[in-house]
Amino acid sequence: MKLYFDCSSGISADMIFEALTRMGGDGVWAKHVEIPEGDHNVDGHHHRSYKEVKAIIENSLMTDKVRATAYAIYDIIARAEAKVHGTTVEDVHFHEVGRDQAIRNIVGISGAYNSMFINEVYCSAIHDGTGTIQCSHGEIPVPVPAVRAMMEECDYEFVTDEDVKTEMVTPSGLAILMGIGAKYVPEMPEGVLLQDVTIKGKRDTGKPGLRVCLLT
Repeated sequence: MKLYFDCSSGISADMIFEALTRMGGDGVWAKHVEIPEGDHNVDGHHHRSYKEVKAIIENSLMTDKVRATAYAIYDIIARAEAKVHGTTVEDVHFHEVGRDQAIRNIVGISGAYNSMFINEVYCSAIHDGTGTIQCSHGEIPVPVPAVRAMMEECDYEFVTDEDVKTEMVTPSGLAILMGIGAKYVPEMPEGVLLQDVTIKGKRDTGKPGLRVCLLT
């Protein structure tokens, strides 16, 4: 089975999670993520270290394959954040991607992906916007720094949509593609199209949404 991501409308974790579960992927492991009690807010911002995220994944109920995929995705994010902030991977603190729902999304995607018997994963050129966005670090440029760092570590094709003045590619979205081993192709691979879903993200970009196709 082949999975193809048409990223001409960008990509994010919530879009991927909804697409895979709509296609029959079992994201049930997201419900079994055990978030420890405690306040992770510092100066009004949400913080969780990479070590804490790994501990949450380790201590939650899931199969070894699902856990390994979740680790792979977070390791890519951690390396990008370490590069941006000039620190070590183990000392990285996450903001948006360390939130409870972000962890559940990534674990759910890891579960859904591993339940679908996918042999090959492909993606189109990845489109992002321009301008700036507001986040826990304040106002930052698009592509956001973590995405820029990941761009240097992969061989995907990236396209800037000058007419979109906001973020289209999130760090978790790009890390998921890299973590599951997606390969860039200029067009959809050959095969019998079994399923075809398009998911709009929470951010209004004026684009149709992430298209995900399942092929034989």
